[in-house]
Amino acid sequence: MSNGAYMVDEITIIKYNGVDVNNEPLATTRVPVKGKIEYKVTYIKDLTGEEVVAGGVGGMVSGAMVRLPESIDTLLTRALVSEDKLEFDDAEHAILKIGRPKAFSSYFIFKYEVFVA
Repeated sequence: MSNGAYMVDEITIIKYNGVDVNNEPLATTRVPVKGKIEYKVTYIKDLTGEEVVAGGVGGMVSGAMVRLPESIDTLLTRALVSEDKLEFDDAEHAILKIGRPKAFSSYFIFKYEVFVA
């Protein structure tokens, strides 16, 4: 079975492109990808160190972890960063945490494990 068989969910990465000389945000770029979305309640620490529930999909307190493929860095022309956003299920999701699967994990075919708000 190919690695692509696991990546069946439509996801759009809203790529953060930094700020201009006046410290105003530059326009974002939308990058469509296929990935794997797993819904579950997950408690993680956000960028400020506060413990939060990853998720909130559809107004429910359910968490979401998104697994993204190896090709992501090539599509973005850089690594995924917490300033990027993910869009799926008709909603935009802030990135709370970006992890990498362990080499012994059965999910090692994925580049990133991303927890979203």
